[in-house]
Amino acid sequence: MYQKALSNTGFQTIYIDGFAGSGEVPLTEHKDDLFDEDVRVVLAGSADRALGVEPPFSRYVFIDDRRNCIDALKAKFRGNANAAGASYLIGDANAYIPKICSDEQWRGQRGVVLLDPFGSQVEWATIEAIAATKAIDLWYLFPAGLSVFRQISKDGKVDPTHEPSLTRLFGTEDWKTAFLKPSRQHDLFGGPAGQEKTVTPESAAEFMKGRLKTVFAGGVMEEMIPLGKHAYASYYLLFAWGNPSLKASALAKKLSKAALKATDRKHGRIIGH
Repeated sequence: MYQKALSNTGFQTIYIDGFAGSGEVPLTEHKDDLFDEDVRVVLAGSADRALGVEPPFSRYVFIDDRRNCIDALKAKFRGNANAAGASYLIGDANAYIPKICSDEQWRGQRGVVLLDPFGSQVEWATIEAIAATKAIDLWYLFPAGLSVFRQISKDGKVDPTHEPSLTRLFGTEDWKTAFLKPSRQHDLFGGPAGQEKTVTPESAAEFMKGRLKTVFAGGVMEEMIPLGKHAYASYYLLFAWGNPSLKASALAKKLSKAALKATDRKHGRIIGH
């Protein structure tokens, strides 16, 4: 939808995958009794899907910090005409993406970035760099339940090693007052009250949505999709766009709404307006 909308505008387009993986997502493995062999069921990964888009993006950038994944992508896409100009980068997306954002000329170019980390790897500085271009749309699979919620214990304690991680993730220490509140109960020895955990995966995602609104001049989609196993939202899919023009915002809203309608509802409900 994105490529069709921009196909006649004269813009060059770039797709950036910050955690590209190996090009496929394993689902299950089972024994096929008929043929007496193991069967592996996989889904096409984000990089594979992006390369299948028609019309294709002008350029593709695939980033992963695991060499074996990048080698697998190169082998998988060898001979794919759409991948002829693809770049494969081994390393930290937090290092590569800000550099791409600052080095590229965005006047005649538009981009889409997908960030789907395993945990809290994405630093706020990377989000700021993307927003500053005012030319990139961001799809962010935010680890609200997997990383944020689980890094705060039930009694409101945060491991000292986790505090800096959460601050880098949100770009502020305001998460402390948003996710914790003073406890009304004193300890057994009459000491000062501790803290209570108030954050939920959904409220953590709402907090990040609010943070995105502070830097993306275009806007942030109010709706978000919770994703995870067994009805537990490990992630929330968020969308933000950088171009502040009325025309670009209208297009971004239209495309994001259409993408939501195309979502498989079995994997999560849509939250928002």
